[in-house]
Amino acid sequence: MTALPAATLAQLEAAGVEPGRPLLISDADEVLFRFVETFVGHIEARGYSFDWSSFRLTGNVRRASDDTVLDQPQVFALLQEFFAAHAEDMPPVPGAAEGLARLARAGVQIVVLTNIPPAQRDARRLALARNRMPYPVVVNTGDKGPAAAWLAARAGGPAVFVDDGPNNHVSVKQAAPEIACLHFVATERLARLVEKPPEADGRPEDWPALERAVAVSLGLTCGGT
Repeated sequence: MTALPAATLAQLEAAGVEPGRPLLISDADEVLFRFVETFVGHIEARGYSFDWSSFRLTGNVRRASDDTVLDQPQVFALLQEFFAAHAEDMPPVPGAAEGLARLARAGVQIVVLTNIPPAQRDARRLALARNRMPYPVVVNTGDKGPAAAWLAARAGGPAVFVDDGPNNHVSVKQAAPEIACLHFVATERLARLVEKPPEADGRPEDWPALERAVAVSLGLTCGGT
């Protein structure tokens, strides 16, 4: 297994994953929270626009005054500013809290694996708790495969990974092929810009469908409305 940074490993240990119980590893942005819509509103208020031409952020953010495309460091700086301002107040994806609660009652242990800046970890935990999703949070850096593989190995049973980013499905399948991968993008306009990666085992279109797919992948009978 790929070596993990000490800070990430400490969070994984603290997540409290129990051996022998089914596991859901969930992304936060565009799975539990409406990231893109909130981000676009944030940058538009600051004189930028988003042209929705591809799934990636870099290349889509433009300066409204002259239509200049921002480069990756500039977009990264905007993202840092955005998360500092909105990590606590991003609206939840409809159905996420209810779906997770039903899965938890059926015995699923849930860990939120997010690539939010480490400085906003506590803000993310608060946002999850305020929106009835009080689950352990692990702040990851880079591809999520190594961290997901660690969690699945600790659980020692069926595991499901949910994320909007195709690259993370590639990473997870490379690190732990036994993990079921579900590709989910909450914002319809964004979802239309990206196809299901070949590594993903399914692509539900809304939270009821996602809940059912997670339940099936974990061998449960609960899920979906």
